[in-house]
Amino acid sequence: MKKLTLAVFAVVIGFVMTSCGGVSPKETIIKATDEFFAQAEQDLNTIENAEDFMAFFNVLESDKEDFIQNVFADYVDGEGNIKGISESDMEEINNYIYDRATAYNKIEGAKAGEFMEPLIADYENAVYALCENFGNVDQETFENMTLDFDKAETALRLFADYDNVPTALQERAQAAQAKLDELLTLLAQ
Repeated sequence: MKKLTLAVFAVVIGFVMTSCGGVSPKETIIKATDEFFAQAEQDLNTIENAEDFMAFFNVLESDKEDFIQNVFADYVDGEGNIKGISESDMEEINNYIYDRATAYNKIEGAKAGEFMEPLIADYENAVYALCENFGNVDQETFENMTLDFDKAETALRLFADYDNVPTALQERAQAAQAKLDELLTLLAQ
């Protein structure tokens, strides 16, 4: 009888340990989130030029949406409601996803800055050359400066859809644009 009791007890303990050893939805989602952004950071570090960066950025934007849908897929009912996750766990999950995305965005912004800084410098130089030399150089020289400006503006346009531009670079580009606007206003008179 003792052997039977011990065998039943061992089976029950096995079931309890198996059920307790399961990973909670919160842990599963947090782990998946961390893995997603860790992989994105690793991929980001291999990018060596602006074109590849923007291609990666565009793909990652859709990958983020797919990730969110997939990571919650097992916890959504037919009506789109979250099931099997407590309100407090859901709040922790949302905070973790937000914090992890924010940390990634800082890394991504810094990487974007590496590629944007020389483009903004070219743009600034072209704008200031136009503004400083307007009326002081011959027509051919001014047209060459205009061509330089067009090239700089076209190169910078690659980042037109990128919304995580480092603040210092935004301010530099906006200052150059304001200077150009002054010139255009002067020309329009």
